[in-house]
Amino acid sequence: MKDTLGMSLLELLISLGILSILLGISIPDFSELNQSVSGDVTMRKLATAIQLSKMVAITNGTTVTLCKSIDGFSCGGSWKDGVIVFTDSNRDRVINGSDRLARHVTFPYGKGHIRFRAFQNKQYLQLTSLGVTHYQNGNFTYCPFSGDNKLARQLIVNRTARLRFALDNNGDGVREDSRGRPLNCD
Repeated sequence: MKDTLGMSLLELLISLGILSILLGISIPDFSELNQSVSGDVTMRKLATAIQLSKMVAITNGTTVTLCKSIDGFSCGGSWKDGVIVFTDSNRDRVINGSDRLARHVTFPYGKGHIRFRAFQNKQYLQLTSLGVTHYQNGNFTYCPFSGDNKLARQLIVNRTARLRFALDNNGDGVREDSRGRPLNCD
């Protein structure tokens, strides 16, 4: 009798069939994990940009603006396009005069939408020379394109520019906002 180390065609086909079934089962889970990580990375990068804004405002003793930016040089576009942080001595939300760009932050994992809801409904965040918001407490909410509320993330900004992430306090798989309501991507 001769020992063979190879596989027969039938054994190979059975192995490939089992492997295909296992991959088919795991791919949806991988997709959800990818969307979850995307939301986490996006919110953490946004939190870092807000913390940088606070540091620049205090260090330079001037107002700093954080706004959505599609081009990295001016305010405009959508929050998912990215943000810019810049000194804004005259608070006009335009880089001019002695203002300088501190950072342009992009969200390369942008597989969702970001919305900003704040007191006075302004679509930018300004921090004073003391490092506090200019009456703009509010929140940034990330929702994946799938609209799955379980993958929603929220960054809550208070009046003193302190940040916290929304948590799932009741264990239902959906994080709650600052008032205890489940995040909603609708």
